[in-house]
Amino acid sequence: MKHKRLFAHLISLLAVITLMVSCAHTRAHGVNRIRHEDLAIPDLPNHCDDYKIAFISDIHYGNNFSRTRMERLVESVNAQKSDLIILGGDLTRGTQDIKEFALLAGGFSAPHGVLAVLGNHDFYNGRSETVRALRNAGIIVLDETLIETPAGVTVTGINDLRDIYPVTGRLRDILREDRVNILISHNPDYAEEGDTAPFDLILSGHTHGGQITLFGWAPVIPSRYGQKFRTGTVYTRGKPVIISNGAGYSGEVLHFRFFAPSDYLIITLTGTKNTSTAVQ
Repeated sequence: MKHKRLFAHLISLLAVITLMVSCAHTRAHGVNRIRHEDLAIPDLPNHCDDYKIAFISDIHYGNNFSRTRMERLVESVNAQKSDLIILGGDLTRGTQDIKEFALLAGGFSAPHGVLAVLGNHDFYNGRSETVRALRNAGIIVLDETLIETPAGVTVTGINDLRDIYPVTGRLRDILREDRVNILISHNPDYAEEGDTAPFDLILSGHTHGGQITLFGWAPVIPSRYGQKFRTGTVYTRGKPVIISNGAGYSGEVLHFRFFAPSDYLIITLTGTKNTSTAVQ
């Protein structure tokens, strides 16, 4: 019994320390951690080596995600000096938050622009209002469309998988094989169900890292594939799918995380080996 009580106390102490560190980092960066991923892409053109992308998903602005926290997030992301910034969907809590969010998100800045896709909550919260507000703020919304950056990196954005099934078959006809092709799909399930053949990389969010986990297992995951797309880098049909834990909180009641730290990603394209680190 003594050993069990000691173990329980140690677990509690670890949880408290983790929470304190996470809170300190959140005050500085708007998230619990910044996750760095170096992704090796075969035959990567020399001019794309070390191309850096910031990927921020699932902010859910207004859902216990304040204006001050958003300002810190924008400042932190801009400080990373990425070539391109991408917002991965589920941006606000509701229609009432869209204008303020877009005003703040307009502060994101990168040499090759700021892109966004829509998530399932953006459809519920006001699809047309979200698209209009983001575009007015200078953010390019990829709504079943693609864009080629000055470095020759092509980014394709598709609608949320569960709301309007993406029509990437049409996009595939105009994708060039001699370009680095990146797909942004809010829901990572698309990697199993959609056409990923033309893409070198898929970026997703949606699953929040489980948001509440126990020893690496989440009791609730909004995915048809269980724990597979909870977090991290997963290879599906030979394609790397990098999944962010997201910056904010889902749900109307449980506005907290437990061993599923909020994050944004800094992805660096490279011709060398893959690496992954998290700055706490």
